[in-house]
Amino acid sequence: MTVYRDAAHCISRVMSIEIHDGTKKASWQRKYKATFDDEVLGGSESDDLSPEERLTQDSMTRAALKRALPETQWQALVGKYSINQNEVRVAAAYLTPRVVSPAHQLFKTKCVMAWMVPEKRNGLPASFYVLHSWDADGTPERTLRRWRSITKRWLDDQVSAAHVAVELLLEERGLLLQQAA
Repeated sequence: MTVYRDAAHCISRVMSIEIHDGTKKASWQRKYKATFDDEVLGGSESDDLSPEERLTQDSMTRAALKRALPETQWQALVGKYSINQNEVRVAAAYLTPRVVSPAHQLFKTKCVMAWMVPEKRNGLPASFYVLHSWDADGTPERTLRRWRSITKRWLDDQVSAAHVAVELLLEERGLLLQQAA
């Protein structure tokens, strides 16, 4: 059984599940480790699972998280960490009307997208991240910054709560590294 180091490790695996294609690799590919962290930290790959079994475990864990987490927390995780652009769009559409913020709809929409797709990821044009473009009413910059702070804090709180819930779920199911050792 795959064992996760912590909630963050689990979330990163289940949100990037699409990169695991299940195809048989050449011998040099099986020897290559793409992530330095797994090697340094003892890795989760010492579980003697085949890539197919590992993918199945990650898929089952993803399904369990989706069922167990409140929808808002699940969508916040998807929006923040998923590599699937369609999932991110769905998460943005779900979270935008639910985000607790004094801002108007245009501002919330752009703020949620900017939170999900940080400027460093090169997913949106640079002009998208200009704060004044998020408002057509001439709202003072101080107010815009306050709205952005409130909106991002709410989104970050959803992710933090989801991390706690994921950690508890992994503990309950005995999927944390500390319990397996």
